[in-house]
Amino acid sequence: METIYRLKDSIVGYLSPKRRRTIGPTVSTPANSKEFDHPFHSDPQDKRTRRTLDPASLAAYTARSRNPRKRLREEDDFETDGSELKPDDSASQCNSFARKAGVEGDYEGDGDYEQPDEEEDVEEDAITESDEVEEEELDSEAEEQEEEAEDPNASLDARVEEYLARQAELALRKESIEKARKAGDWHTDALFLFERLTLRSFEPLIPQTWKIDFPTLPEILFTEDDDDAFVGYNRKPSGHGVKALQALLSLGVRVRDKITVGLPTEKLIEQEINRYIKWSERDGGFDKMRFLPVLSVVRARPKQSGDSISLDISTKMNFFAKKYRDYFGVSSDEGRDDQNDASTRAPPLLYGIIVAKTLAIFVTLDSTDLNAKVRHMQHFDFKDKDMDVWNGFALAIMIICARNYIMSLEGELEIDDTPVIDEDA
Repeated sequence: METIYRLKDSIVGYLSPKRRRTIGPTVSTPANSKEFDHPFHSDPQDKRTRRTLDPASLAAYTARSRNPRKRLREEDDFETDGSELKPDDSASQCNSFARKAGVEGDYEGDGDYEQPDEEEDVEEDAITESDEVEEEELDSEAEEQEEEAEDPNASLDARVEEYLARQAELALRKESIEKARKAGDWHTDALFLFERLTLRSFEPLIPQTWKIDFPTLPEILFTEDDDDAFVGYNRKPSGHGVKALQALLSLGVRVRDKITVGLPTEKLIEQEINRYIKWSERDGGFDKMRFLPVLSVVRARPKQSGDSISLDISTKMNFFAKKYRDYFGVSSDEGRDDQNDASTRAPPLLYGIIVAKTLAIFVTLDSTDLNAKVRHMQHFDFKDKDMDVWNGFALAIMIICARNYIMSLEGELEIDDTPVIDEDA
């Protein structure tokens, strides 16, 4: 009996209120268990307990790494020795210094040293490469300066040789001009055109005010006196003349682009020539006047023979020659023999341009001489890269010669009142 009472007391004591408070009412099963494993066998019973045991909350109570530069409170004796804090005493300064110097082993401390990421590595590599390029450029410049210092007369000798070469070329060109004069069979205007074409890189051609638009042209081509600029302008604004000339000087580049893609070039050259002619008429002030042209342009057709091209330009120029003889009252029987009569004005020299492939062929015809034939003067190949500028100036010079003659007839020209037909209507 006593044994039974002892068993009862032990059971009652085990199930006392204090013991019942510590034992949960249920046991967690796989069905209602959470992903997070609690540190206790029983689940937390209230929200406050669950928040306390949440991983995010537990992370706040985890021990943080000690700052290697911060002393413990017990180590601080609150005594100062008068020394100041230096930039080297800062952990951030040490880290930045270590990154800049690229030395990891020299940095001492218990804290974790963070390696720069890949983007920082790429940036540093790019900076290093740019520095190396700059150093190479500086080295090359230094070498050039050293070479010039070793041989100071080298550049001077090069300039002297260039000057002598130009003088020799100028002498040859003047010799060809003198030879044409002595021949005695050149028309005065034809000889003038030949001289301008031959000396187009040795004398002023354009006004000084255009230098800003043509900064790469030689200084000798510019003149401060606008009256001496043969390829200049008569009417403002001068910007139209600049754009028209720029189109001619860049024509060679566009011609070679056509060749690269396998397209014909004749039409492009003819279009640019006609555009400059239109500008010259507006600049001369006779674009709305009735006049006989003195410049003819013929474009070769595909697979057209040379004889056929010559026949086309000859037919066209002889047609205008007869018109001019009729205009000035020169009969077909008189011809050139009666030019000594002061009351009779001589018909002009006619100019012609044949466009064949990449060539611009210059020809002339004396409209006074009944027996005159079309005469070849010079030809210019726009396929030649080194002659782009001078080929463009050659076209401009011939067109300006034709413009100047029409301008001399300004008082005799009549206003063209022919109604303009709109092709798009």
